[in-house]
Amino acid sequence: MGYEIVLGQPAAATVAPNPHPQTRGRVRLLRARPPLWPGYTGTIKHPTSGEEIGFPLRCDPYPRETILRDHNPTCDIRTYAGGLSTCHHAWHLLDADQEIPWKDQPLTYRFKFRFYFQEYDTTRHIPAYGWNTGIGGDTAEYDVPQCAPGTPVEKCTHEITGVVTAPAGNMHFVGAHYHCHAPTCLKMEIYNNNTGELICAETAYHGQGNDIKGTDRFDETGYIAQRICLWGNSTYGLEKPPLMAGVPLFIRAVTNSTYGHHGEMALPQMLVADRASL
Repeated sequence: MGYEIVLGQPAAATVAPNPHPQTRGRVRLLRARPPLWPGYTGTIKHPTSGEEIGFPLRCDPYPRETILRDHNPTCDIRTYAGGLSTCHHAWHLLDADQEIPWKDQPLTYRFKFRFYFQEYDTTRHIPAYGWNTGIGGDTAEYDVPQCAPGTPVEKCTHEITGVVTAPAGNMHFVGAHYHCHAPTCLKMEIYNNNTGELICAETAYHGQGNDIKGTDRFDETGYIAQRICLWGNSTYGLEKPPLMAGVPLFIRAVTNSTYGHHGEMALPQMLVADRASL
């Protein structure tokens, strides 16, 4: 089950070879936007249902992001090879010679969650809310190209960066969770771009099962933990929430590139509050 890539244009259409020959369908190049790179936006069209998914201009110029400057495939529909824009209900991402498996057998899976909470206490708790940003394309996704053959695994890394300015006001950071994909995500960092100060660094923690004393709850064989940054009351051993309103933030994401892959993400998910303490 392939798909057709259709690109919008006010002028006449031209037909070009399919840049994804492993899929069915054709590509109509309908709109070029100078400069040639980034050149094309448009839609991705399902060949059977006719459903179309928009593919907007999704990458920003440097220094906001480096992926456009570096011609990352996710920035142009002609080179886009996979990611969220091809993941939709009833769409099957298969090669042209593959049949759809389990046509009449819905796959059933379950999630299990455990929530911990405290009753809200105005003498202890400060209202907080989420602020998400990213340095990739649409929904902060991008492609990680494979490193050169023969490169040692520890040297097979890919890095992207970007600069994002936090909204004005009284925004304080109280928590940071960096959304990236295991097992290739190695680390993400946020710096104050004015001073160079490191605000938060999170490194993927690969459990080895060596903690026989039970003092390291993250050391579990086969599991990867992305331990978060927290700020708060010094009574609990936390640093004071930093005031970040209006501050330009330099974001850096590093992944392993032993194998190339699509749809990686660099998406800092911040928990913020309008005051630092009670």
